[in-house]
Parts: sequence; structure tokens; C-alpha cells
Amino acid sequence: MIVPNSQKILFAITKKSQQDGRSFPTIIRVLKRIGSCAPEGVFQMLHWKPEYLHAFVSERSPQKLFDIAVHLAQDLDMDYLGLNIRIQIATQTPRLYLYSNYPSEWIERYQRDDFYKQDPAANLSHSSTMPVLWTDDLYKEAPQFRETACQHGLRHGWTQSLHDQQHNESQISVARPNGHIDMLELYDKAGSVQWLCHTLHAVLGEHHLNALCPPQPKMSERELEVLKWSAAGKTAADVASILSLSQSTVNFHIRSVITKTNAANKAGAIAIAALRGWI
Repeated sequence: MIVPNSQKILFAITKKSQQDGRSFPTIIRVLKRIGSCAPEGVFQMLHWKPEYLHAFVSERSPQKLFDIAVHLAQDLDMDYLGLNIRIQIATQTPRLYLYSNYPSEWIERYQRDDFYKQDPAANLSHSSTMPVLWTDDLYKEAPQFRETACQHGLRHGWTQSLHDQQHNESQISVARPNGHIDMLELYDKAGSVQWLCHTLHAVLGEHHLNALCPPQPKMSERELEVLKWSAAGKTAADVASILSLSQSTVNFHIRSVITKTNAANKAGAIAIAALRGWI
């Protein structure tokens, strides 16, 4: 699939931010820069008017942001938009958040019958970022799921995902009741849908992460240094040698960091700090 230079620039920026393990706030700043100064060709590639995209990347309210995303998806001739965000918190069970404009009856059925576990598109997207086109062949092992989805207007569409370095995941789906989707349309629009997923993942992920985790506690410069070297795999003895400290002093700072992050141990404190972008 050949993409224009503007698309390559856009996804090089957003994907590199994810691959580098940057925090949600950092990615948000990148996306806002894209929205404010990207070349016109980027917006043309994304199918939408610049003013709509400026509003989208500037919005911080989760529901308002998703509402704008629904309108952008509808501009792609897709009636429905769904987003599943999976947030991984150190030492905790992953949290799943669902956003969609799907029919309420389908949402209730989806949650009540654990359809997420039965959805082959979701299962495939959990291990791949390639778009998964909804076809009868894809759902041949889940005919009831397919039939029920089609009854609610979710017949033609696709799912694609985003996975970041902190093991958080977002799956975005677009759908419509009528109109077969061929490979040409998929190739034409999948890049725009993935861009939507990047932006929603950054903003909504940060929103839910803030609700799940306390803000960064006040840490001394020395505590952050000890934490960074510990995250690099150095033992307390190694860190003591690197920073010209006694090992007991290093252990003191580690205990302090564990307390301030409310972690169970050093590994948990490192995981929390890395997830929040503190180190």
C-alpha cells in the first residue's frame, strides 16, 4: 500500500511516540502540534476539514472528544464508531473502558453475554495492528454473534488496534448496516481510522489513568536518579557505585519511593513511574 508523504510524516511522529514508550501527556502534545501546524496535505489525506481536526485534537473532555470522533467517522461513510480501551496498571487487573454510538440494545447484549470474548475481530486485533475486515468467513465460528450484530446494523466494518509500550491497548471499530467494504475502500480509509485511534488512545487513556493512579508525588532529584538506574536493571550496589552513595542510602531512597508511589515493592514502583512517564 503506497501512502503519500504527508501520511508517512504523520504516522512516523505518532507511532514513534508510542514505540518510544512516551507517556500519554507527551503523545497528546505531539498530536496538538500536528493539529496546529501540520501541512494541508496531512488534512487532505485524513479526509476531513482542518477546522474539524483542530477541534478534535484540542478537545480534552472524554465524551465530547468521542462525540467529535463519531462525526469524523460518519464523514467516512461509517454510521457507527466503537472504541475499547484496555489500561494496564502495575499489580492490578487490567481495566476495560468502552465508548460507542452503537444501538443501546446491542451494547447491553455485548456486555451481558461477554461478546467481547467471542468476537474474532477483537481477538485478532489483540495480537496484531492490521485492520481486520468483518466478513462472513471471519465469523464462521461465531454465527450467533454475527447474526445479532447484523440485526443491530453492525454488518459491514473493520476493527484495528493500537498497542503502546506500557501494554495499554485500544481497539477501534467502524461499521455501517449497508454497503459492502472492498479492499480499495479499506486501504483508503484505514490510515484515517488509525489516526483517530491514536488520538483517542492518548487523551482517553490519560483521563482514565489519572482516575486510577494518584498524581506524581513529590520526589527528590536523588530519588528519581535512584529510580531511573533501578529501572535500567541496576542493583542497589550498582546504583551506589554509579552515584557515589552508600548502599544503605540507596536502599533508603528505594523504600521512600515505594512508599510515595504506594507500590508493593521496588518493581511495582518502577512500573508505576514508567507507566506515568515520571522516568
